[in-house]
Amino acid sequence: MKLWDVLKLVRKQNKDTNIALIRKSYFYAKQVHAEQKRVSGDPFIQHPLNVAYILAELNMDDETIAAALLHDVVEDSEVQIEDIKKEFGEQIANLVDGVTKISKLKAKSKEEYHAESLRKVILASAKDIRVIFIKLADKLHNMRTLHYFREEKRKRISREVMNIYAPIAHKLGIASIKWELEDLAFKYLEPQIYEEIKQKIKMSQSSREKEIKRIKKILEKELAKAGYKDLKIFGRPKHIYSIYRKMQKKNLSFEQIYDLAALRIITKNIKDCYAILGIIHNLWKPIPNEFDDYIAMPKSNMYQSLHTAVIGPEGKPVEIQIRTEHMDQVAEEGIAAHWKYKGLSSDEEIDKKISWLRQIMYWQKESKDYKEFMEMLHIDFFEDEIFTFTPQGDVIRLPKGATIIDFAYAIHSRIGDMCSGAKVNNKFVPLRTILENGDQVEIITSKKQHPARDWLKIVITTKAKSKIKKYLRENQSIPVKTLPKGTGEKKELEQWIIHVDGLVNPVIKLAKCCHPLPGDDIIGYTTATEKVTIHKKLCHNAKKASGSRKKIVNVYWTDNVGSSVEIKVDALNRIGLFAEILNAIVKAQTQVLAANAKSLSNTDVECSFTIESKDLDHLRKLISVIKKLKDVRKVYIGKIN
Repeated sequence: MKLWDVLKLVRKQNKDTNIALIRKSYFYAKQVHAEQKRVSGDPFIQHPLNVAYILAELNMDDETIAAALLHDVVEDSEVQIEDIKKEFGEQIANLVDGVTKISKLKAKSKEEYHAESLRKVILASAKDIRVIFIKLADKLHNMRTLHYFREEKRKRISREVMNIYAPIAHKLGIASIKWELEDLAFKYLEPQIYEEIKQKIKMSQSSREKEIKRIKKILEKELAKAGYKDLKIFGRPKHIYSIYRKMQKKNLSFEQIYDLAALRIITKNIKDCYAILGIIHNLWKPIPNEFDDYIAMPKSNMYQSLHTAVIGPEGKPVEIQIRTEHMDQVAEEGIAAHWKYKGLSSDEEIDKKISWLRQIMYWQKESKDYKEFMEMLHIDFFEDEIFTFTPQGDVIRLPKGATIIDFAYAIHSRIGDMCSGAKVNNKFVPLRTILENGDQVEIITSKKQHPARDWLKIVITTKAKSKIKKYLRENQSIPVKTLPKGTGEKKELEQWIIHVDGLVNPVIKLAKCCHPLPGDDIIGYTTATEKVTIHKKLCHNAKKASGSRKKIVNVYWTDNVGSSVEIKVDALNRIGLFAEILNAIVKAQTQVLAANAKSLSNTDVECSFTIESKDLDHLRKLISVIKKLKDVRKVYIGKIN
């Protein structure tokens, strides 16, 4: 790579480029790095040149290109940030400082060093987004030359890229960098699988190209009839790591994934996108549940497109994406496609797109150490998203695994604080319910409701955690700490499917006088210790309790049993018992996902079985069968997912 290559590209992108600034930055960096070599043996200046070229490909501005050329001078020499500021101005100095790693003397371990350096980059990016662009380009070039390092270091850097930098590129919508980072990291983490997929792609490339060409010809002919003649239609490239992920996720073979013809149609406007979708669905039968409208509901990384899958020629599935030219540019370059050479700080649209970085800047104050900071990043910003809706149709984006309380806090802090119950798709559900993509959620609030310490076991988003902790700190004298998930508690089935307004994970006791069952009209009474006793509404003891000091609470049966249930059995420890219980479960036509047993004492044993639950009635019958077995003392529900 030569300086001329960078200058030629930036001139092509922008005729008004400040060539003098870029040349000055290059010669300054070249002088500082004059005696330094890369591990490959190349002059060190090759690295900043390549980083600058990657950023020029993204059409970045002059200051970013200059900072890219200078990004290692402070870290690898005696040059100080003040020197950069004096020579190149405050803006470029801040960019260089943002990507400069913290001193190793400040970190206690390698993990802390890398995490704190990342924290510094992200916080600097919240003030100037260009910092993260330079860091991503820096990582990409390092990954391209990673083969010069020893295997242990290759794997460590690849894990970091796969877990941190590829997700950041995805969050910013820069697909071109994301795909390459993932494929390069995968190459070093799983070299054998990588090579197998690579060879299979090579072998089937020719037949796949012929198939795409044939489908493209049919599409062009049909769309031309409707007056669409100037469209771009082409086959979508499939990347090695994305093929592997899809194979794992859908449990399909390489042939089943790669044989899917995948095309992209680029239109002039949004109206044409929907019109062309209609033509395709008339031409070929759409596959149910395989349509996504990311134009009406863009992803948080700005991605917009229509996705559909149809049964194409010869009965084979065909995946098709339809989007405008601008959407296609954003899909490849993300926020870089919105770049403006002037007035970035006043660009409200860009500010909105990078609001997640500002959230990190605010929430990082809540994280006490680097481990908590990294956990927050993974949950809030790198996990897959789900789209949920308010009753008014507003979209609430949440990380996968989010619960009712996370949803409530995502709407507003006050809604979260007063959340006492919820309906999902018009059905009452417990507050611990994990939301699914497309759920409509109605939050029920009460002025008497306040955040409970147990809520910290349920929520996963940083906003919810920080607001709950804040309330507890201000209103309780007990110190707040992160509570462990899964306390190993055991409850009767009925206790799992009873919701008590205003209480999370309450201690529920089923009245022995009337033995309430699911479907019965019930009433709850609570004492000062917040234990809730459940009676049938017509129970004579319930009528007596209403005249006492016990407080009446609103309780109801929920419809949510969960897809997998852990059944725990306390029994006398004898030979053959575990097998008897397992056989009884299998005879009840129930799929067992996991099974184990542990000794509680010389005479007692606890057996656990995670099963696929069909419905509430099936679960009740199964528990009834287990209870009838010899030496079984008690049957509980451990967890419901």
